[in-house]
Amino acid sequence: MSLWSGAIQSLLLGFSTGTYCAMYCAPVLIPLVTGTDNISLKKTGILTSLFLSGRMITYIILGIICAGAGLLVSSFFDPVFARRLSVIAYIFCGAILLNNSFQKMKKKNEAQCRGLKKISVFTSNDYSTAVLSGLAVGLHICPPYWATLFLCSQSGSALYAVIYFICFFAGTLPFFIPVFALPFAVKKLPALKKIAQITQLLIAVYFIIFAGIIPLFFYK
Repeated sequence: MSLWSGAIQSLLLGFSTGTYCAMYCAPVLIPLVTGTDNISLKKTGILTSLFLSGRMITYIILGIICAGAGLLVSSFFDPVFARRLSVIAYIFCGAILLNNSFQKMKKKNEAQCRGLKKISVFTSNDYSTAVLSGLAVGLHICPPYWATLFLCSQSGSALYAVIYFICFFAGTLPFFIPVFALPFAVKKLPALKKIAQITQLLIAVYFIIFAGIIPLFFYK
């Protein structure tokens, strides 16, 4: 397969399945952006860009690995392995979001949350949380993502893998445009900020326990 045909195919894969990708990212990105302090279009753009950049970095790394492994990737990169990778991603992402929630709690009430300082060692603000959670979300391998990884394994070229995933990533970007409506929604309904922060905490616990630890130790 030529570079351009693979790139176009990757772009179309991203665009045709972008809603799936956006729904996968929404439980992480929307509470993070909505619950941030001093929300604005600029800050929303920065947080969204950092989150998506983390996601793209993971895509490219896995693409390069598959390109280097070539068709041998099919012998070890199977659906079972992909599910295990997703479970690890859930635990990692949940820990990042939980830590971010602790940071916000500590900031609001330092006297009552001194003990949280020892726990909150992974991230220090919403910006680093956006990057790290984006890296974690990038480990969730959906069918179009799998197809792009297969293109990378067929190409045998790290450069091709990078281009394929940049195109795949670009195809999903239009589906994240609605995120930029969040600052206006929060200004109209300030209670959304508190709701988003509580939601982030609940999602973090769900990711760690129900989507992470339980499948990891109790399901095969």
